[in-house]
Amino acid sequence: MTDPPYELGFLGKAWDSSGIAYSVELWAECLRVLKPGGHLAAFGATRTYHRMAVAVEDAGFEIRDSLHWMYGTGFPKGQDVGKLIDRRRDDHPARRRFTTEFAALRDSVGWTNPQIDALFGFNGMAQHWTTQRQSAAVPTVEQWEQLKAEMGFEAPAALDDLVHELNGRKNAPGEAWEERKVIGTARRTRAGSGVFPQLQSDTFDVTTPATAEAARWEGWNTALKPGHEPIVLARKPLEGTVASNVLAYGTGAMNTAACKTPLGDPEGRWPTNVLLSHAWAVDEAGWIVDGCADGCAEGCPVAELDGQSGRLTSGANPRRRNADKFRNVYGDFKGQAACKPVRGADSGGASRFYPAFRYQAKAPASERPRLPDGTTHPTVKPIALMRWLVRLLTAPGGLVLDPFAGTGTTLEAARLEGCESIGVEAKAEYAELCEQRIRRD
Repeated sequence: MTDPPYELGFLGKAWDSSGIAYSVELWAECLRVLKPGGHLAAFGATRTYHRMAVAVEDAGFEIRDSLHWMYGTGFPKGQDVGKLIDRRRDDHPARRRFTTEFAALRDSVGWTNPQIDALFGFNGMAQHWTTQRQSAAVPTVEQWEQLKAEMGFEAPAALDDLVHELNGRKNAPGEAWEERKVIGTARRTRAGSGVFPQLQSDTFDVTTPATAEAARWEGWNTALKPGHEPIVLARKPLEGTVASNVLAYGTGAMNTAACKTPLGDPEGRWPTNVLLSHAWAVDEAGWIVDGCADGCAEGCPVAELDGQSGRLTSGANPRRRNADKFRNVYGDFKGQAACKPVRGADSGGASRFYPAFRYQAKAPASERPRLPDGTTHPTVKPIALMRWLVRLLTAPGGLVLDPFAGTGTTLEAARLEGCESIGVEAKAEYAELCEQRIRRD
C-alpha cells in the first residue's frame, strides 16, 4: 500500500521525476515479497497513472479495479490562453535582422560557424546566430562583445543597439500585457518557495484583455482543475481457490463488511471504488485546515454531488408486504409482514452512497510531522483515508509494506488498524520524519 512518485516533477522535486513508478522491476520486487493473493493499492496522478498500472500488470499482478479518491480542491496548473496571447512578444523579425547582418560580418572576416562554436565551447549555437529560420537567436551582450573582439570586426551602432534592446527585454511580456485594464483583485493559493514549501495565499490583479485576439480566447485554458487521484488496485495471483488461499495465507479477499458506507456502519452499503473527501482551506500560516467544519464549503465534492442529485429517497421496499412472499410448506398466509428497510427510511443526497472522509483532502497540520529545522513533506495523505484502505485489504495482525513511506502515514494507519508494517524511504530527511511520527505515539 503506497503513494509512489507521480512523475510530474512536483514542486521541482527530483524524486518526483525519476521514472521509478514506471519500473517493472520495482513492482516485481513487491510481487515477490507478497503472499499469494496479497493486494496492492498504489496512488497515481491522472496524467501518469496509466503507465504505472501497465508496469504493475507487466510485473505479474492482476489488475482488480481502480479506486478514485475525489477531493475536489486541487490547484489548476493550466495557462489562460487569453493572457498568453496578450503576453506574447514577437521579436522574430528583429532577431532575423540581427542574424542577417551578423552572418554578413562573419563572412567578411572569413570565419565559420564551427569556429564561432569553438570560441565558446558550444555545439551548434552559432547556427542560431546566423540563421533566418524560426530558431534565430541573439547572443548575450557579453558574448557579443567577445565576438567583436575575437573576430575583429566593427559592428554598426544600430546593430549594437539591437543586441542590447533584444537582451533587455528577454522573457518580458509584450506591450499588450501592460495595456490590460485592472478591474479588481482576487485571492489565490499556491505552493511557496523553498525546499519544503508550505502553501501560500496572496492577491493578484484581475485584468481584461487588451487585444481582440485575446478577448476572443478569454476563458480558454490548457488544463482542468485536478479533483481526484486514481488508485490502482491489484492482486498477486492466488494459489488455488479464493477459499483455500484465504485459509492458507489470510490474503486474497477484501474486508468489505468493515468498510461499508456510512463509515463504521455494519448495516451500511457495499464499499464503492469512489472515495470522497470534504473540502479544505488554507489558514494564515499556510497550513491546510478543515474547510467544512461548519458545514460543506463552496466547491466541496460532497456538497457538489448532493446539489446535483437533490434529495433522494430509497424506494426499493414497501412498508409491508403480503406474507405469501414468505410462505413455506409448513405455514399458511401470515398476513402482512414488515419489510426492511422501510420505504422512506433512507434519504439524502447521492454522497451517502460513497465513503466520505471528514478530514481535509490534504492532511491537516496535526498529521504533518515537522523536524526542528522546519522540514516537512509536501504530499501527505490523510490518515483516515489510509486507514480505510488498510482495513479493506489487510486482515488484523497482517503485514503492510510501503516502499515509498514518506512521513509514515501508511505505517501509522496500519498500527491504528492493528497491523504490522514495513516502510522504505530513500530520502534521509523524510525517513527522519517517518521515525518521528512513529515515535510520537
